Amino acid sequence: MAKNSNDIFDYLPKCESSTPQGTQARLKLSQLRPTQNAVGMDEVNVKTKKIAEKSGKKLEDYLLQRTIPIIIGNGGQFYLIDHHHLAISLWRAKGDMEVPVEVTKNWSPITGGRFWRGMAMNNWVYPFDALGGGPTNPTSLKQHVKDLDNDIYRSLSWLVRQDYGYVKDPSNAIFAEFKWGSFFRTRVIFHAQLACEKRCMEMTLADIEKSDPDDYHEKVSYALYLASSPEASGLPGFVGRSG
Repeated sequence: MAKNSNDIFDYLPKCESSTPQGTQARLKLSQLRPTQNAVGMDEVNVKTKKIAEKSGKKLEDYLLQRTIPIIIGNGGQFYLIDHHHLAISLWRAKGDMEVPVEVTKNWSPITGGRFWRGMAMNNWVYPFDALGGGPTNPTSLKQHVKDLDNDIYRSLSWLVRQDYGYVKDPSNAIFAEFKWGSFFRTRVIFHAQLACEKRCMEMTLADIEKSDPDDYHEKVSYALYLASSPEASGLPGFVGRSG
């Protein structure tokens, strides 16, 4: 009999507050504490659809290749420091399933300001909101992956990377897309954003493409141009123009 999604990783030990650094274990999605406030919902929607089609061995293999790195800290809480898009997509597609995690550091005894200073020094927290505001006190971070807000500029940076406007830089991978999103935020404004009156934060690039395809394609092309310009040269994964 095929296992349901919550039993796929029952061969891994449950992650505890005392689990040592380097251990691969399992946690429920609801136990993971975000270290950022927003995601790009365009990417999430694509991932959710892809994950919904997977089950059993295919889902297991997919997730083992994307084991979620965590920090144990603040008295034994579990903080994911990467794969936020994966986590919220899994929640939407499969519910509160158990996922494979790997303990990057066990800082369980470290709490409060000392904990967050250590997280900031290692670039393991992004204390900004979905509109780019911040930094804010990390105690205001979302407490559950399902509550992450939509940042349309995080979606734009993902789309530009999909079109090879820049590449993933293994030496500077964490929050790289947000750095690109911040770059685009002051340079690319879609007409639909100026006309929006209700639920504006929920607007996705897919919504804009549907409502105003000409403006969508013009602004995405401009973002790709900007990504290769000297203005972006200090950003992670910059490739510049060829020829």
